[in-house]
Amino acid sequence: MTRRAAALLGITLVAAACQSGSTPSTEPAPSSAPVTASPAVRTTTAAPTTPAATTTIATTTIPPATAPPTTATPLVQELEIGRSVEGRPITAIERGTPGGRAVLVIGCIHGDEDAGTAVVQELMTAPVPDGVDLWLVPSMNPDGQAHQIRTNANKVDLNRNFPQNWGPLGEPGNSQYAGTGPASEPETAAIVALISRVKPALAVWYHQDLNRIDVGSGRAGEIQRKYAELTGLPVEPVTGGIYTGTATQWEAATVPRGIAFIVELGPTIEGDGAATHAGAVLTLASSS
Repeated sequence: MTRRAAALLGITLVAAACQSGSTPSTEPAPSSAPVTASPAVRTTTAAPTTPAATTTIATTTIPPATAPPTTATPLVQELEIGRSVEGRPITAIERGTPGGRAVLVIGCIHGDEDAGTAVVQELMTAPVPDGVDLWLVPSMNPDGQAHQIRTNANKVDLNRNFPQNWGPLGEPGNSQYAGTGPASEPETAAIVALISRVKPALAVWYHQDLNRIDVGSGRAGEIQRKYAELTGLPVEPVTGGIYTGTATQWEAATVPRGIAFIVELGPTIEGDGAATHAGAVLTLASSS
């Protein structure tokens, strides 16, 4: 790991873990007992008919209020794991069971392929299966997303900038320019640090817009095929690029027991599409 990546392991805490007790979570923890308001009493006094008449008190009791049940899994923490070339924060959100089976979802790596952020938004509120430690990165390329370009602000294709099998590919202006060296970009270094720390058992990286999954062999292939079945995506190869220094190559070498794969979404994601993909992630998170 580069010295730059190691430094990023000192990640800035934005919202501390729910269980630490140091700072409240940004989402309320579910209550095991209903919240009950003290019964209110409304009183009326009858007017006396004679000086000797007695006073009669009529009472009305207002039923206690009960808080609605909480169904969403509370937020555990939100971390700033780095900054982009132009200074935009790169955040990671943890939900579910800290220390459980780690699952990572990256919504956007190429700035003009950001439909996956809608899937991450669905996963921000969906109930997380017990025992799953869900990590969400809406975008690792906020500059590219802001400018709607493939690369980061240094014109580097971040999916050619990871340390594994890195090569001096292209030059600035080339859509696959790999940068000046392995993990030369702050965005890459931030994700290298996060994955080296979390070691995901499963990682899903969203791209566009080929609308397919390129399925591998063995257990990884089985999981990819299951994702395809759950979402209706075709199983077809992805070709045409020079695939050095890619994120999934590096992750496979760094977390050999984990499964990392790319989902190629279509040009847009509409209707229940984001919820369908989020459901597929959670199904695989608990069963794969």
